[in-house]
Amino acid sequence: MRLVEKNKIIIFGCNSLSVAVASQLEERGCDFQLVAHDAICIESMADRGYSALEVDYTDDDKLKGLGIGLDVAIIFAFFELDSKNVFLTISVKDLDPDVRVIALTQSDDSANKLRAAGVNKVINPYEISGRKIHDMLKRPLIAEVIENVVFGKNYLNLSELTVDKGSFLDGKMLGTLELSKHYDLVLIGVVDRELGDEFIFLSSGLDHKLDHGDVLVVIGPPEELERLRQDASVVA
Repeated sequence: MRLVEKNKIIIFGCNSLSVAVASQLEERGCDFQLVAHDAICIESMADRGYSALEVDYTDDDKLKGLGIGLDVAIIFAFFELDSKNVFLTISVKDLDPDVRVIALTQSDDSANKLRAAGVNKVINPYEISGRKIHDMLKRPLIAEVIENVVFGKNYLNLSELTVDKGSFLDGKMLGTLELSKHYDLVLIGVVDRELGDEFIFLSSGLDHKLDHGDVLVVIGPPEELERLRQDASVVA
């Protein structure tokens, strides 16, 4: 009996990182499938030019229907909630221990849980961006190299946005911005100019009142970064 070649890739989740990976895979001619968790997510992917399937990731039969255990080689677990990525990883590894799982996480604690569940590679955007921000501030030449290599295709950019006096950002608390609800962006943190070049991570748990001159650091598609930039340039 001829063995089925495992070369299919499945991306679970609906966010900028999912689109970035899909774009890279499409460019390379890879066989991949986007999987969403609800109709809104499917519509969002369609707006970006991608077809996504709505699949119940908690149903093993549905996962088998995607080809897990048959021809799937790699899984990207890019759900926003770490608990979903942990559950998905356990289910996938139970069906096929050899499938390679790459998962998104928001914290070191969850990263440990994902590794315990069997994830092969954990991606923490805050950690990656944190290193890059440090290089931007301290080693601009190295930062330029990282910009070209890691963010080179313009699918996702790391950008700085200075808070203008009187804009909708001026006077807001960092923890209440919720940019991801209004823009397809991830807020990493802020550079507090009153303290020089000190960077405050959103994930640090420390809140911060934004003042004009402070610099927001965000990651996302160029068009969304530009939309935020234009909105923030309007003085109230």
